[in-house]
Amino acid sequence: MSPPVSASQFVSLLPAPPDVSAAWNTFSLQRIDAPRHLETTFADHVVTLHISGTHHLRQVLGGRVSEGRSDPGALNAIPAGVDMVVDMAVDLNAAARGLVLFIPPAFLSRVVAEHWSADPTRVELVRHFLIRDRVIESVMTRLAVEAKRGSPLGNLYAESACEFLAHHIICSYSSLSGHRSPTRGGLTGRRLKIALDYIHDSLGQRISLHALAASVGISARHFERAFRQAVGVPPHAYVTEQRLAAARDLLLAQPRLTIEDIARCVGFSSSSHLATAFRRQTGVSPSAFRALHLR
Repeated sequence: MSPPVSASQFVSLLPAPPDVSAAWNTFSLQRIDAPRHLETTFADHVVTLHISGTHHLRQVLGGRVSEGRSDPGALNAIPAGVDMVVDMAVDLNAAARGLVLFIPPAFLSRVVAEHWSADPTRVELVRHFLIRDRVIESVMTRLAVEAKRGSPLGNLYAESACEFLAHHIICSYSSLSGHRSPTRGGLTGRRLKIALDYIHDSLGQRISLHALAASVGISARHFERAFRQAVGVPPHAYVTEQRLAAARDLLLAQPRLTIEDIARCVGFSSSSHLATAFRRQTGVSPSAFRALHLR
């Protein structure tokens, strides 16, 4: 691997320059077209947020291999100084685009030293692959809006958001955290796949707990507990997340579709229902999200 790259050097590794880029204090954010293959080591801690497209992602980080399906809203946390290789099988119907946030290790160390009774040199960012975190997603999306608009609220807003984000990351994704990834128990691999496929194929229709349970041949009560154990969230929350992910894809891939059309396609009862759920998760409305991310 080559020496660790900074946020500015990362630009040279991309298929096209970022269309949004900004730096506040020591944080920096870029909105990029994701490369299909990338080999690098970051000088900073990096958090990536998948914006559009659904594709298969294979990541080798420090020799550890992870693979999975990356949907809009999926996050990756990548510690500084760790060799990384990423390969992406892209869905040609939607461009693979994302936000990349660079967080210098010294910044997190300063926050730890000031607010935690711990030795900053012993605190590490823990790698995470294809996770969901509405706090990080909302803050990164808002920072992208600020960057695109030229920081109309001033640097104080963005720097306050970055400070807040640093605290959240330390609490949730560092070696100081009690966070643990949910175990894949509860449902067997085959039954879990059947249930997830049923959800993905039926987003535009009414999905009931009893129908999901029947698809894998168990009771509704058993299914709810087993699904929560396997996926980490209850079935209704997972369905909502997938509907929102599908809505984000349609907002960018089908710019002529109205918000009402998209709501109907992905199973929301109305455009206002979609807008409420969308704003709760991302911090912005569907129309603002579309305006931000469409070139």
